Amino acid sequence: MPSLLRPDVTTYTGLERTVLPVGPVLVASDASVDSDAAFPLAQVVAAHAHAEVQVITAIQPYPIPIYGLEGVSLPPEVNADMKSDRGVAIRAQMARALPTDVAWHVTVTEGDPIREIVRHARSSNARVLVVGRGRHDLPDRILGGESVLRLLQYGDTPVIAVEPGLRTLPKRVVIATDFSAFGLYAAQVGMTIVAPDATVHLVHVRAPAASADPMFANLGTESRERTEDAFAMWRERLASGGVTFREVSLEGSVGDALRRYAQSIDAELIVTATHGYGFLRRAVLGSVASDLVRHASCSLLIVPGSARTLAAARAQSFSASMTRTSTFAIATLDHELSAFTKRNAGRSGAVEIDRLDFGAQILGHDLPLVGATFEKDIATATFMFGASTLEGQHLTHSITGVTAIELSTNADGRDDALRIVHASGHTLILLQ
Repeated sequence: MPSLLRPDVTTYTGLERTVLPVGPVLVASDASVDSDAAFPLAQVVAAHAHAEVQVITAIQPYPIPIYGLEGVSLPPEVNADMKSDRGVAIRAQMARALPTDVAWHVTVTEGDPIREIVRHARSSNARVLVVGRGRHDLPDRILGGESVLRLLQYGDTPVIAVEPGLRTLPKRVVIATDFSAFGLYAAQVGMTIVAPDATVHLVHVRAPAASADPMFANLGTESRERTEDAFAMWRERLASGGVTFREVSLEGSVGDALRRYAQSIDAELIVTATHGYGFLRRAVLGSVASDLVRHASCSLLIVPGSARTLAAARAQSFSASMTRTSTFAIATLDHELSAFTKRNAGRSGAVEIDRLDFGAQILGHDLPLVGATFEKDIATATFMFGASTLEGQHLTHSITGVTAIELSTNADGRDDALRIVHASGHTLILLQ
């Protein structure tokens, strides 16, 4: 998570409303002892939020070598036995990890564990995904430390990576504070799982002073003043009951500074955001999140940037009291999308695809709209996002087999979302 030299409180002017997910607390486990830590914390978080708890576990099929031929999956009856055994192991794990008996729903699925967990988290609209930290990556573990990073790269659900010993809502909490909208949303998610009497340390890390020149000294003074204003804005937005806030400004490497400060106060939880952009998160997650997952000594809550984008877009787009929907005729789609472009060029948006074959996922988010077109002869709609110059991130997404396009607008007549219906499912263009 980058540090800002000159935090600007105008970032929050008109900041759109966000709505936290309302689904279950989801525990992901591989039935190993290293996953035990997830269960007690999930129980107290769910009780605090009045939410249900679900458990997801996935079995990776093993191939059978056949004399020089490529392996084939195990026969279905063998996989059925493996699933039954895993279900028994998960329930035994719940019995040893929890102080009381529970009747949580357990889903045992088959496939790549990370993809199956991500898919289940999306389909259930999970409010948070809880996993045991498992930093040591034992050879027989399916979910290890690097798996936390993969869950963040492929998924859009906040992830709590739990250290053994954290069995109650955390009372000593560090929230990494870069004064961005992404960071604020991560902090808001974090505030839903802290103890009512917690002490929350808002920690902002800035780059070291690079020069003794008086100009930089003046800039440093201005930066400190802006930082104080930004801290005040965060306190106002995060205020909650008996929670005590402390503001801390540090210099240096963000990951190192956060870890050292967390150790100095014996923090139970560090909260941070990732700033990756949709599909680009698969390649670049963010150095701070990666550093914390690999080296922090306490539990972590890491919130993908796309989680905040979706929360804002959905809150704006699908409020029943504010939204009306109109459907365009196929014959007029090129004209309608041209008008849509003129009205909305430059507005940031997200692309969410929901296909029958692999479910819902975020293709890209927080990219400004450049344009939209429709080619009637091949029933293809194309949407372009990115910077207005050749520099920066770009995304072009073409949708074939279009059968209908619906436009949602709010009470003020402002466009909120497009829903493009096609043969394999539908695609949402969510505008901020």
